[in-house]
Formats: sequence, structure tokens, C-alpha cells
Amino acid sequence: MKKVLLAGTAIVGAAFFAAPAQAELKLGLGGHFSGYAVYVDEDEVAGAGQDNFFFRRNTEIHFTGETTLDNGLTVGVHVEQEIENVNVNNESYAYFSGGWGRVNFGNEDGAAYLLQVAAPSADSNVDGLRSTIQGFTYDGGVSIATNTSLDYAHSHFGNGPTDTTTAPSDRLTYLTPKFNGFQAGASYAPRAELATGVLNGAPVAFEDLWEVAVRWDGQFEGVGISVGAGYSTSDNVAGGAGAAEPEGWNVGFNLAWNQFSFGAVWLDEEDRYGTAGVDTKTWVVGAAWDNGPWHVGASYLDREDDTNGGTSEDSYKATIGGGYAFGPGMTFRGAIAFGEAANGASGNASNEGDFTQVTIGTDIRF
Repeated sequence: MKKVLLAGTAIVGAAFFAAPAQAELKLGLGGHFSGYAVYVDEDEVAGAGQDNFFFRRNTEIHFTGETTLDNGLTVGVHVEQEIENVNVNNESYAYFSGGWGRVNFGNEDGAAYLLQVAAPSADSNVDGLRSTIQGFTYDGGVSIATNTSLDYAHSHFGNGPTDTTTAPSDRLTYLTPKFNGFQAGASYAPRAELATGVLNGAPVAFEDLWEVAVRWDGQFEGVGISVGAGYSTSDNVAGGAGAAEPEGWNVGFNLAWNQFSFGAVWLDEEDRYGTAGVDTKTWVVGAAWDNGPWHVGASYLDREDDTNGGTSEDSYKATIGGGYAFGPGMTFRGAIAFGEAANGASGNASNEGDFTQVTIGTDIRF
């Protein structure tokens, strides 16, 4: 009898380990390549010499598998892989959508970023809140001789207000369907981490990351209008003297009439790093003109950093540029930016410097 039971157990085990049915998802491939020649003239930072001319690239590959079931439910998986920037965390998440809205599960930007309204730009790779091509030194002596996609004014809303560079988390996000142009969303992550396999229970500094956001897109008297706002916060479990719970707000609008557009966005981040008194306020205003394949734009960014030592530093960047679409998803771009960059984390005036940056490149999206 024992042998019979063992044989039966083996058969059941073989059934469990047999190849499972595969989801019939239609696989799509996408991504982008951004390549630029960059010239920078800037003051030396803390006495360090700088190069003036170099190349910058930013490349991503995107994989999406999606299907719509007979009951109307759309199921998909999306994966993004950074090519050059090994320190940048990539996205990978599943999503479910229908007439009731959409749910994302995994490592994806949260609701406060997904519904954020951006200002028009000269070159979206070079200016705005999430620039990916930058040549001048900023934030702790980031060398212009390295290939970096650190943002000039990083939006923490996509990654939770826990860090200034890369602090993504596995989260659950719900986005409502659009109703008369109105849409809302909320995100939750239990811990500021990307867990793989079996969680080892290692302590984290931040827990219970929440985001909420609203957005409205509509038209009035021939003018297209977009307005949005978002809020994010998390609990600081590290404790200790000076510990605080980071918070962030963003508010933005965009107006479009014929070929012209104008907009602004305001970003307020308080108690960054979970440290009381480390605050950042950033605002961007931009305008653009688009006519067929041609694009011309300008923007101005201002950022104020307050440290817990009572010091305050101000950085700004003015950018003007344009582009030409020489094919579907393919553009030539050029821009000139100038301003003053400061190391907001140090409170050291010697790390502030004027810069002028010239970028010429191409952006290919597929």
C-alpha cells in the first residue's frame, strides 16, 4: 500500500510540474533611442576641471504583452529595460483594465506621476522636470564625463518621496476611467523596496507609501485645457533625531490653441530623505509652437533647496530650442540652455556655478 501511495503522489506531482497553459498575449516591442552631441561651458565645481564636448545617449527597450478576454477584461504585462544607465531601476508590471478603470501591479510610476500635467518644453529630453540628457554638473558633483540620466529636478512622485535619485517600489495603482474629461487615481506600496523571490524581511526606511491624483482634460471656446494635481507621502520608520515623514505635492496646467501651447507645473517636496527641514520647491513654465513637422519651444525652471542646517540655495535653467520630424517617431532636435546649478544637498555655495549648454541630437521612438 505504501508503494501505491508513493506512486500516486508522484503522478500528482508530475501533473503539478507539467507545463502550464500559456497566456495568449500579443507581444509588442517598443522603446526609444536618444543620442546627442553636447557642449558645455561652466564654472568649475569645487576646483574640479571639466570636459567641454562629449556624447550623451539614453536608450530603452519596452516589451508589452496584451490580450482582451471574451468578458472584455484586458490583461497585459509591460517591461522596460534601460540600456546605458545601469543604476536606473527598470519597470516591470502587470495591468488589468476595462470599463471600470485600470489597475497596475508591480514596479511602475504611481498615480501622482501618471496623471501629472507637464509644461511645454524646448526638448523634452533636455528640459522640464524629468530631463534625461544633461551635461553640466549638479547634485553632489555628478560628473559631466559620465553618462547619467539624473534629473535636474527629479519628480519623486513616480518613485515615492523617499529619495532623490532612484527609489522605486512595488505598488498597486488604480486609475478610474475618464468621465467628461475627469480622471482620478491612487497608489499604495507597503514598503519602499523592489522584492525579488522570497522576501528576507530586511528592514526598510520607509513604509506605507501613498499617492493620490486628479486630472481634467477638456476644451473651452476652442482652447484645450489640462489641469492636474497630485499628492504623495510615506511613513518614516527609521526614527531618530530629525526624522520626518516626506511629503510631496504637484500642480500643473496646460493650455493649447491652434499651434500654440502654454503651461506651468509646481512641485513641492518636504522633508526629503525623511529628514526634517530638507525641502525643495520647483516650478517650470513653458511655451511651444508646433506646425506640421516643426517644433519650437522655450522653458524656464527654478528650484529652491532648503537644508536642515538653515541654508537655502537657488538653481535655475532657461532653455530654448526646436526640432523637426523627419519621419514617424523620428526627430532631429537642438537646444541651448543656460543658468546656475547648485548642489542642494550640501549647502555649500562653492558648489554653485553658471553654465551654458548646447545640445544637438536625434530622438527615435519605436
